Amino acid sequence: MTAAARLLETLAQWGVEHVFCCPGTSEIPVLEALMTSRGAPEFVLTTHEAISVSMADGYARASGRIGVAYLHTNVGVANGLAHLYAAQVARSSVAILAGIKGTATLPHRALTTSPRLLETAAPYVGHAWQNLRAEDLLEDLSRTLWHTTVVPEQPAILAIPQDHLVAEPGVAPPVRWGARQGPAAEAVRHASALLDAARRPVVVAGSDVARRRAEADLARLAERLGAPVFVESRRDLERWSFRTDHPLYAGLFEPRAPLLAEADLLVLAGMPTPLEFSAEVAALPPGVPILHLSEDAAEPGRRYVPAGAVVGDTAAVLRGLAEGVRPECAPSRSEWLARVRKDSEDRRSRWEAEVPVDGEFSAAVAMRTVADVIGGKRLLVLDAVTSTLPLLRFLQRTRADSLFATASGSLGWGMGAAAGVAMARRERVLAVVGDGVVQFGVPAFWTVVRHRLPVTYLVVNNGKYQAVVAGLRKSGGERAEYPLTDISGVEISTLAQAFGIKALTVDDADGLRAALAEDPGPEDGPRLIEVRVNDQLWQ
Repeated sequence: MTAAARLLETLAQWGVEHVFCCPGTSEIPVLEALMTSRGAPEFVLTTHEAISVSMADGYARASGRIGVAYLHTNVGVANGLAHLYAAQVARSSVAILAGIKGTATLPHRALTTSPRLLETAAPYVGHAWQNLRAEDLLEDLSRTLWHTTVVPEQPAILAIPQDHLVAEPGVAPPVRWGARQGPAAEAVRHASALLDAARRPVVVAGSDVARRRAEADLARLAERLGAPVFVESRRDLERWSFRTDHPLYAGLFEPRAPLLAEADLLVLAGMPTPLEFSAEVAALPPGVPILHLSEDAAEPGRRYVPAGAVVGDTAAVLRGLAEGVRPECAPSRSEWLARVRKDSEDRRSRWEAEVPVDGEFSAAVAMRTVADVIGGKRLLVLDAVTSTLPLLRFLQRTRADSLFATASGSLGWGMGAAAGVAMARRERVLAVVGDGVVQFGVPAFWTVVRHRLPVTYLVVNNGKYQAVVAGLRKSGGERAEYPLTDISGVEISTLAQAFGIKALTVDDADGLRAALAEDPGPEDGPRLIEVRVNDQLWQ
């Protein structure tokens, strides 16, 4: 049996169900092995490597398994790098297998070879290796898969020479998963003392709370504290981590909100240090002491020196703190909690006044309409750039781990990620994307049609790179022209129909409500709703 056939067996032993692949000639031994192997993972054909990687990322996030993408040589890896960065930012367990030319050609200037292939991918992975001996291939593969599960999870890449795939393989080692670390008792005691002493605490729920299915643990801690809970800001959001119908929910975390400057303890729960957009804009309220709860020991202190830190599995940390704090302190925070709730209600009322449901059909009005119609349980993937914040401000979430987004800025991610989420969850996904995102991710249409995946793409079409428009406005104010931002002219619904997707176009709130009211089942294949809005920007 060839190493290629044993590679398929090893993937199956690791629980890999799907491999997302845009193949080339270097993968021929694997394709031949697929024709005779039983029990091998399903290889899902994509027509661009960016879709392979984003599908693997979406699948990994939604399933809790390892997402595997098999890419073709240096050109395929290069095509997948932007979405590999998205997987890195999300701490997604994605394994990249890169088929490369045979070892005899590698020292030469051969077609699609690069002496620095792994260096190209290295900034975006936690482990990068090239298989050096055919007899070590299965061990190298197992080590690569294992690295994606080591906390804090990161993508990994293995380059596999074509001639090694047809050689005699060695023996695959046993399957093993990365261990999770429990928190240090002294760190929990110190953090509990900080929480007990705080009279105006604020908790920010990070994506690791959802990743570890720890929403109930966070709610119990917040209830014992009597502290308001925000969901991490739009710039950092990867997964939604707290129910919006919980009485302690206070909305999206907005670091520059005036009331937050009065907090005496900011608890970052299950999240990395917030991403900086620019050095001039604070990512956290200045001067507020921080208690950082993280699974990555490198995160607390990366940008801000915390008053306390607890490193360990998010669920275990939250349970330890809930047991460690004194609930009799909660009544002393009631006035603070009432103020934060009032501020949250006032902000919501202000947003509703600024974005009336019967107003001109802007992206914000469209997003409020979406939020009103879909309720709190719909499975969502968000990659709509400037439309995402309006949606999050009005959105309800009552189902755990049902929203996936990207903080990477890698346009097009949502097109493939939604397909991966649909494969993992086997239910309909509503993917809210921008028109620019569609133009980056068109190849996803072919794959969702071929596999009849239950994805509904809701495309907010304003004909512009609106984020660049917003940046130009901040830089120089209103102007008559915004260069290199007009991407209009594409009939997106017609484009989708060309691939075989049932699509329609709406240009008002009533039409959008009617389109969303249709409820195709998971067996009905992909859909697309093109939502044509004006160019008004509301942030």
